[in-house]
Amino acid sequence: MDFIRNFYERVLLVVVSLALLAFSALIIRNVAGFGKTFESVRGEVVGSKEIDTIDTSALDHAVELMKAPATWVRKGPLLVSRPHIEQEGRLINPEDQGYDLHPPIPNKWIIDNELDLLDPNILNEDGDGDGFTVLEEWKAGTNPQDAASAPPYHNKLRLAEYISRPFRLLFAAYTGDRFQINTIDVSQPSQFLRVGEPIAGTKFKVASFEQKTRPNPRTGATDDISELTLESTDTGEKIVLVVEVTGNSPDSFGKFRYLKDGSEFSVKRGANFKLPPDNIEYNLVDISREKAVIKNLKSGEEVTVPRMESP
Repeated sequence: MDFIRNFYERVLLVVVSLALLAFSALIIRNVAGFGKTFESVRGEVVGSKEIDTIDTSALDHAVELMKAPATWVRKGPLLVSRPHIEQEGRLINPEDQGYDLHPPIPNKWIIDNELDLLDPNILNEDGDGDGFTVLEEWKAGTNPQDAASAPPYHNKLRLAEYISRPFRLLFAAYTGDRFQINTIDVSQPSQFLRVGEPIAGTKFKVASFEQKTRPNPRTGATDDISELTLESTDTGEKIVLVVEVTGNSPDSFGKFRYLKDGSEFSVKRGANFKLPPDNIEYNLVDISREKAVIKNLKSGEEVTVPRMESP
């Protein structure tokens, strides 16, 4: 131990030298065997002039994107953020679903059509001057910023009043091929007519006759329930009168308000009328106190005209 303590440097040098000699021997041995190792892993190289096909679809797509002009997908200035609305101390993105400022119209529809979302009267505005409000344009699916894109003008029609005028007729009796008809609401003598003849003072003619009977369980007799069919010379509408029973042939009229210009006019059920400015012809198919049904004679479409709301 005294020897190592006295000759520490020499001992350390000897140890390091021995270690280097061991590593050197190991390296020499590995180098000597490298040839054999390389021969064992080296295979025969087959030459070929063909080049493997490379999938360039991603590169082609990137090139196409570079050719296309850059676009700003969000409407509005580049450096201006989307507008937000403060409600109960928090900011709300108006494009979020479930928060519509002007129901039933979604906020997104108003923003996409470049309308003022913060205008409290936006539903009643008519920015393109075509006579239809934003709400009416939204319901019809038209462009509120383009006067050429407008809803059908029948959307401006309202039923202001339903008018029914009764016209009573009595099929009093018949003999052979003649039929006695009395006009109760028109003061004139009884008329004795054949099939095909018009009824004076009315819009009807005799269309057909069918003799019918029915046993009466109370009296044991047979009741005469023969039917006389009348046809309107205006509309072709038919009504059936039973012998000795008063029939009612009401003439129905509709008094309409045209909201586009504020005008009013009356139409008889079954009659035709036109609406400016496109002057499409309509027919008043049916009418009641609550609504009217009109038919577009150009397209064949039937639409319902609602009753005008009370002010």
